Amino acid sequence: MLYLDANFFIFALLDRTDKGVEARNILQMIVKGERALTSPLALDEVMWVLIKGGKKHLLRMAIEGIYSTPNLDVVEVISTAPILALDLIERYDLRPRDALHIAIMR
Repeated sequence: MLYLDANFFIFALLDRTDKGVEARNILQMIVKGERALTSPLALDEVMWVLIKGGKKHLLRMAIEGIYSTPNLDVVEVISTAPILALDLIERYDLRPRDALHIAIMR
């Protein structure tokens, strides 16, 4: 199972280099049956990048597209995710946002 962060969606949506092509190929694998997860945290980051980049007009299409992608689940963030993230920060010296993504994945 894959966990997709905001960068994946931004590459799939906007990038015309090899990174974007690879992201769109992975997205097709998901549509065809590969299971994947993302979180509201990642979607918040996608929205921020689009707004910051002057692409606010793409917000609804991007977010609704994520929610309508077969085999891609948007998982809930449990209330103890920040506590789990603290352990990851201390153990692996991660940035809080990265640790929170990992905590959500678990």
